[in-house]
Amino acid sequence: MRWFYVIGLLFVSLSSAATASVYSSALLNEANNLIEIEPKRARLIASNYLNHRTLSDQSEKSPSAISREETDSSLRTPNGSIDAYRILAQAEFNLGNTRAAIQYLNDAEKLTETHHLPYVYLDVQILKARLIWKNDQNSLKANQTLDTIESELESASQTLRLTDGITYRLTMLRAEVASFENRVDDAESYFKQAKSYLDQRYSEKVTIDYHISIGEFYLKHQQYNHALSELLYGYWKSVEGNLSSRLAKVNRLLAQLFFERQVLDKALEHLSQAADFYDNFEKSPILANVLKQMGDVYYFQGKYNLALVHFFNVLDHESTDRDISQVIDIRISLAATYLRLYNYPLAEQYLSRALDLLEYTDAPHLEAKAALLSAGLAYHLQESSAVIENASRALDIALASDNTVLSKRSYFLLSLGYEQAGQPQQALSYLKQYNALVALKQQTLNRVSEDAFRQQKEFAEQTLHYSGQELELKRYKLEHRKFQKISFALFLFSIILFFFVLRRGYIIQNQAREIDSLREDLFTHSRSKMSNLRMLNAKLSNSLLQTSQTFEQWQLGELIHEPLNDRLRFVMIDLPFLRNMYTQNGYKAGLELEEAFGAFLKSKLEGPARIYHFSDANLLYIEPNSERNTSPESMFRKVQSWIVEFEPERNINRNIRVGIADYPFLPRAYTAINDQELLDVLLMSTNIAREISLKERSSQWVYLKAIDSAPAASLATGNIREACKHAINQGLIKVQSSYKNEDSIKKMLKDD
Repeated sequence: MRWFYVIGLLFVSLSSAATASVYSSALLNEANNLIEIEPKRARLIASNYLNHRTLSDQSEKSPSAISREETDSSLRTPNGSIDAYRILAQAEFNLGNTRAAIQYLNDAEKLTETHHLPYVYLDVQILKARLIWKNDQNSLKANQTLDTIESELESASQTLRLTDGITYRLTMLRAEVASFENRVDDAESYFKQAKSYLDQRYSEKVTIDYHISIGEFYLKHQQYNHALSELLYGYWKSVEGNLSSRLAKVNRLLAQLFFERQVLDKALEHLSQAADFYDNFEKSPILANVLKQMGDVYYFQGKYNLALVHFFNVLDHESTDRDISQVIDIRISLAATYLRLYNYPLAEQYLSRALDLLEYTDAPHLEAKAALLSAGLAYHLQESSAVIENASRALDIALASDNTVLSKRSYFLLSLGYEQAGQPQQALSYLKQYNALVALKQQTLNRVSEDAFRQQKEFAEQTLHYSGQELELKRYKLEHRKFQKISFALFLFSIILFFFVLRRGYIIQNQAREIDSLREDLFTHSRSKMSNLRMLNAKLSNSLLQTSQTFEQWQLGELIHEPLNDRLRFVMIDLPFLRNMYTQNGYKAGLELEEAFGAFLKSKLEGPARIYHFSDANLLYIEPNSERNTSPESMFRKVQSWIVEFEPERNINRNIRVGIADYPFLPRAYTAINDQELLDVLLMSTNIAREISLKERSSQWVYLKAIDSAPAASLATGNIREACKHAINQGLIKVQSSYKNEDSIKKMLKDD
C-alpha cells in the first residue's frame, strides 16, 4: 500500500553523503527522504516551507527550538531555512537543474554568514562541492575545494573541531572522488578513515548507508565478492530495521551486481523487490531506471517481448523526457530488441531517432552503443562497408574511454564485417584481439574465484568462532528452559491465587448481604418498617456490644449530619391509636394497620426529612429548618393532616400529642446539647402535650424554644430535664403551646 511506504519514509534518509540528517521540521524530514525517490515532490514541500513561514531570529537547533517551530507553523528558524535550501538544491540537481541548485546553496551560505553558523556553513560548502563535481566531473577542482574546507575546519574553534560530522562527510566525498579517478587504494583508505568516525557516534541507519556506499564502490570497480558482502550487510540490516527505501536501493545495487555476473534470475528477483517499492511513487525517476534494468535483464534472457514492454514503460515515464541521455539510451535498447526480433524497419526507425538526438548532446558512451547497433543492423542488411565504418567509430570511442566491454563488441563486429567483405586476414586480426579481451575477462573471473576462495577461508575461520557461540547458545537455551519452568509454576500459583481471590470475594459478598440484613433488622421496626432507634440494644447480645456501639453511633449520627451547620426541627409525635389498635382490632389486623401506617408516612416524606418509629406509640420526625422563626403550629397542622388523611374510613382515635424543639437548641452554643439530650427535651414537651390532650380531649402541641441570649451554662447541670425546667422558670426557655394557659403548663412541668 502506498501509505505504508510513505509512513516508512518518515523514518529513513537517502542523503548522498550516507548521513542521516534530522531536520527541525517533520516537513523537511519528509522532503529530505523524497530527494532521490520523488525530487519534484521534495522541491514542492521545501518551497512551501520557505514561502509560507516567516524567518525568525532563533538560530539554535536545540530541542526547544524544534518544538517551537513545530508548534508554530508560521515560523522557520535560520537552521530550518538552510535545511530547506539544501533540500531544494539536491532536488533541483536530481531534476537536472544544476544552476538553480547552486543558487539555492548560495542563499544558504548567506544565511549561515548572517546568523554566524560556521558549522552549517562548512556543511553547505561540502554539499556544494559534491554537486559541482558531479556536474563537471572535475576531480582536481573538487579536491582543491575540499582542501580549502579542511583547512577552514582545522582553523575553527575547539568546539567546532569536536564535531566529527563534517569530517565524516568530507572524507566520504574524498573517497568518491578517488573512486571516480580509479584510485582504488586511496578510496579504500578514505573509506576506512570515515569508518573510524562512524564507529564513534553514528546510528545504525548511517552505518547501513556507509556499507551501501562501500558496496557501490566495490561494484563499480568489479570487486564483486567484496561488493556482495557489503551489500548483503545493508540488505539484512534494512530488513531487520524495516527500512523500506534503503532496502529498495540495496536491491537495485544487488540486481546490478548479479546482472554483471550474468546471474540473471537473481538480478530479476532483486529488481522485482525494488519495483514493488518504487511503484508507490509513480513520478519517481528511479522507477524508470528500475524498469530499464528489468528490460535489460529480459533482453539478455531472450524474452524480447517482455523487454519491449518495460522499455516502452520507461519511454512513457515523465522523468525520461527530462534526460536526453535516457531518451537516447532507451531508443537504442528498443532498436536492439527489434533487431533481435528481425524487425529491421522498426529497429532502423528507433536507431535513426537516437542518432538525431545524439547530435544535440555529448555522450561518447551512447555514441559508441549507437555505432555498434548501426554496425549490427548493417551486418544483417549485408552492408559490410557500413559495418566496418560504424564498428571502427565505436572502437575509437571505446579505446578513448578505456571501456573493455565496448571494445570487445567492436572487435567482434569488425571481425564479422571484414569477413562479410571478403577480407579474412583483417577479420582474423580483429578476432584475435576479441579473443584476447575474452581471455582477459576470464582471468578477471578467475581472480574473482580466487578472492571467493579467500573469503571461504575467512568464513571457515568464522565458523570456528560460531561453534563457540553455539555452545553458549545451548547454555542460554538451558537457562531459558529453567525460566520457562519457573514461569509455568508462577502461572499455576497465579491461577490458584486467582481462585482464592474469587472465593474470598464471594465470601465478602455473602458477609455484606448478611450485614445489610442485620442492619435492616436492627434499624427497622419489625411491624411498621420505619427506621427504629429503640430496639437496637435489645437485639444484640453482650458479645456484640462493640458492634452495637458502632451501629448506634452510625444511626444516631444520621440525626444530625453536621452539628455546626445543620438547622433542624425535631418533632416527637404521640399517637394514641398506635397504643390501642391491637386491643381494639386484634393482633393480625393491628399488624396490617401498623405496616400500612408506616408505608403511608414514608410516602409523605420530602427531601432530606426523616421519620423514626421511636417507641410503640411515639414517632420522631426531623426536617430541615433554615428559618428559626417558622411557626410550630404549621408543623403541627401538617402532621395532623397526615393522620386525618390516613384511611379516613377507619374508626380510629385521630388525636395527636406533639412536642417540638429546634436544633441547635441554644442559638449561642450549637453543641451544648447533643441529639440524645434533645430527645429528652422532646419527650418532656410531648408528655406535657399528652397531659393537656387528656384533659382537653383534643390534639395538642408544645414547643420549647430557648431565647437568643440563653447561655450554655444554664443547661450544663448533667440533668437536662431539671435544667430545662429551671431555665423555663428563669425565662431562658419560652413555652409555646396550643393550650393558652401558661401557668397551668408551668405547673405541669413542676409536677413532672
